[in-house]
Amino acid sequence: MLLVASSAFAAKVKRGGDANMTPYLNESDCRVICTDIVGQIVDSNRIKRFAKENSRDPIVTVGRIKDETGEFFDTQIIANSLKTAIIKSGFLEFMANSDVRDEMRQELINQADHANEAQAKAIDDEDAADYMLTGSVKIMVQNNGKKQERTYIVNIEMTDLQTHRSVDMFEPSEKVKDYLKKIGSVKSR
Repeated sequence: MLLVASSAFAAKVKRGGDANMTPYLNESDCRVICTDIVGQIVDSNRIKRFAKENSRDPIVTVGRIKDETGEFFDTQIIANSLKTAIIKSGFLEFMANSDVRDEMRQELINQADHANEAQAKAIDDEDAADYMLTGSVKIMVQNNGKKQERTYIVNIEMTDLQTHRSVDMFEPSEKVKDYLKKIGSVKSR
């Protein structure tokens, strides 16, 4: 039924976002969401306390962001937007994801075997992330006669990698939530 309602969604969409209007979550939406969430992370008491206690900014990495919309949304877009916002924040350090780290380790092994010793980078001397961000994207669809409202819900959880304790949860602010409400006409059959 959701697929039928989605396919019947008219091109005219009203929302609080930019002029790039679509009834679906898009890359522009993801940038707005992630910039907002990273702003909340930077401002969180947990991050401030960590920086004060450790005399350095925390290192974070992005884990799995689950798509629970039923729309086959590529959550890598959100992961990449989170990475970009983290790096641009200047308040958090970002640790590459595990697949990138594995590739880099292979390069270090190659350097150890083939590079000039003075230039080869040391193996087993990498930093470690303090926190991992994981999350999910969900959708709430409400039909009201010939109108359909689609609201995307993004939740990001921050977990301490040493203790595996969930230390904070983040979701878009009210202003961004309004941006994610998309209202359009449903074509009658």
